[in-house]
Amino acid sequence: MARIRSIKPEFWTSAQVMRCSPLARLLFIGVWNFCDDFGRAAADAMQLGAQILPRDKIDDAAVRALLEELAKVELIRFYVVGGREYLEVTGWSKHQKVDRPQKSRLS
Repeated sequence: MARIRSIKPEFWTSAQVMRCSPLARLLFIGVWNFCDDFGRAAADAMQLGAQILPRDKIDDAAVRALLEELAKVELIRFYVVGGREYLEVTGWSKHQKVDRPQKSRLS
């Protein structure tokens, strides 16, 4: 389920964020809406592209390249459980306060 998330003013001047392209920054913010309460989501480029950039002419490979860009500056990390790839937003607990976290369905 998508969630409302807050973007703090210091996001824009974060050294990691400033090293990213504008489209990668937008994707990163969008990923937050589809993460669970622990900052994790399926690393599915097709699904994330459809959820975050639904009317943009950007293919799955380009979305994957943007995710790789975010991983390169350590804003996200990838991991695999049961043969399925997931992503985790690094520093999630520093940026998002979840008052009543729901149990994660992701490992």
